[in-house]
Amino acid sequence: MNRKFSIILLLSATATLLTTLVQAKNVTVYRWVDENNVVHYGQHEPLEDDFSEITVETTYSPVQAPLKENVSAEAKQKLLNSQVARASNIKCKNAEANLRTLNDFAKIEVTEENGKSRLLTDVERIQRISQSEKEVEAYCK
Repeated sequence: MNRKFSIILLLSATATLLTTLVQAKNVTVYRWVDENNVVHYGQHEPLEDDFSEITVETTYSPVQAPLKENVSAEAKQKLLNSQVARASNIKCKNAEANLRTLNDFAKIEVTEENGKSRLLTDVERIQRISQSEKEVEAYCK
């Protein structure tokens, strides 16, 4: 291969990789309710006409380099506090969304560890509502 072609190939591969990384930042999830009033979520647009799109911002962040030794304890604590606040905010939003879904719909479909789907029983739904209320209280102060 000549040198010019190798450089073009390398630049093309780099551009493709960067485009892929940028596109992977947000994920679109579709939510719909079927004829049995069961809520479904998926990453592929459903066949039903009545659905909503939810854009989920991924929480991935590259590994951070350890703080340098000359950084003050106050700066380290400030960074730690901001990371805890950000994580708590994400957990708060998730807990509120879970609670809304559990309260708004009588039939909730869950996927078991073995990959099979089933509906929550009324007792399980009430337990999950209670758990979600506790999570909202803990993370949404």
